[in-house]
Amino acid sequence: MSEKVEPMGGNLGGAFDDGVFDGVKKIFVGEDKDNECVSYIKIEYEKDGKFETREHGTLRGELKQYAVEYPNEYIISVGGSYDYVSSYNTVVVKSLIFRSSWGKTSPILGATTFFGYLAGKEFRLEGKTGGKLLGLHGRFDKALNAIGPYFNAVDPSLKHFNLQGGDGGGAWDDGAYDGVRKILVGVGDDYVSYVSFEYAKGEGMMTHDHGTRKDTPQEFVVDYPNEHITLIEGTTDRYLTSLLFKTSKGRTSPAFGKVVGSKFAFEEKDFKLVGFCGNSGKYIDGLGAYFGPIPAPTPSSTKMGPLGGNKGNTFDDGVFDGVKKVTVGADEYSVTYIKIEYEKEGKLETREHGTARGELKEFSVDYPNENITAVGGSSDHIFTYDTTLITSLYFTLSNGRTS
Repeated sequence: MSEKVEPMGGNLGGAFDDGVFDGVKKIFVGEDKDNECVSYIKIEYEKDGKFETREHGTLRGELKQYAVEYPNEYIISVGGSYDYVSSYNTVVVKSLIFRSSWGKTSPILGATTFFGYLAGKEFRLEGKTGGKLLGLHGRFDKALNAIGPYFNAVDPSLKHFNLQGGDGGGAWDDGAYDGVRKILVGVGDDYVSYVSFEYAKGEGMMTHDHGTRKDTPQEFVVDYPNEHITLIEGTTDRYLTSLLFKTSKGRTSPAFGKVVGSKFAFEEKDFKLVGFCGNSGKYIDGLGAYFGPIPAPTPSSTKMGPLGGNKGNTFDDGVFDGVKKVTVGADEYSVTYIKIEYEKEGKLETREHGTARGELKEFSVDYPNENITAVGGSSDHIFTYDTTLITSLYFTLSNGRTS
């Protein structure tokens, strides 16, 4: 989920909107020194493990950059200043400044006062939940007229467990994914010094690692998507000293580290681990987690029938997620044709049987809000074909509607 924050600055110029990515790795800013404003901006975004670049404005003047150690560090604040510039006869952005999850602040990128401070009316934009920067939008003409961010927003369906342990080191937040595939834990000097999490994201995966890798880490592998981590236990003594995980299949990991200090546990009934947050330096100072609802199991299918005659070629469409539309053709004797629009993992697939002749009628379903729960009809011996055929079909929905 993302949160779009309104842009700050003027209201002239053409609009731009980069949309939402997974995060931002680097930002370049060009300053028009003659007019003391931002004339150019280039952003290196990350999306599904690949980097994409967006540029706005005209590259002129001095070029400065601000980079973060993404994905472990990310931008959480977009600020700067704006003011009226007489040569452009409008309000433009004069400078930009960014702050990261590790507490690092960029230099002032753009115009400054004689004493090196922000020039113009200052602003600072942050997400309501402290999320990371996902994209930028705004307005551009001869200069950057206005700028606004997209920040990651916490899904209200998630359960967020606050950090346990110390508050030292740099903050990080992996966000929430579909689940966790594998965890690596490294221990050094009696503390947990390193963690690596392999998250499931659709058909792919994303890995985040934090801390300082010393000795060879131990691993705990989950049989995702058939198994989920449902409980995290740990201990802290200034830093994180141990971690232990339990799964939906009743398996328990070894205790990684030394079980000493204050104990904590993260667990929510019918929820699974989907992400971590924390802070770290030489060791893992503190650890928090995100849990999401475990999806209801897909109901098993029951194969029934068929009813009607015993001649003709066999067909079997198999099992899909649901049905969106059924089209039926009939002549004066019987049903001659049927076409079904199925849905499978968000995609439509069509199957057709018979010969499309006679009158075609269709029945649409507002899937997934309603589902076909009954298939009925009639059959009879047709002397013209000397066999039993289906003479009519009807369908009943979960809300009582009938075709």
